[in-house]
Amino acid sequence: MEIFKNTAAQNSELWHVKHLIELRPLIFPNGEPTLEDVHAIEIFADGRCVIDRRLACDETQLRLADPQKQMMTAYLSSQLAHRYYSFKDIFEDNVYTPSNISVLD
Repeated sequence: MEIFKNTAAQNSELWHVKHLIELRPLIFPNGEPTLEDVHAIEIFADGRCVIDRRLACDETQLRLADPQKQMMTAYLSSQLAHRYYSFKDIFEDNVYTPSNISVLD
């Protein structure tokens, strides 16, 4: 289940796959959540958005135990870029194709 904002940009993206998806509105049986309720929301597959105070967690519980073990944004982007550029298409007339690769028909 995915939740999308009801905006013109999102609707134009979903228009191409409208035959593959099922749209359901969110139902708020406990009333619409406020900013204080954001950490205590549970969304079910049938579209119910329930505010449950037992789900609320403390911000200290969300922090990592050791901040040195976090991956930095620059490191992640360089790793993803390396993966992306290592899978280039191989063509005979491609100047980026290494000389030791031969293309067979």
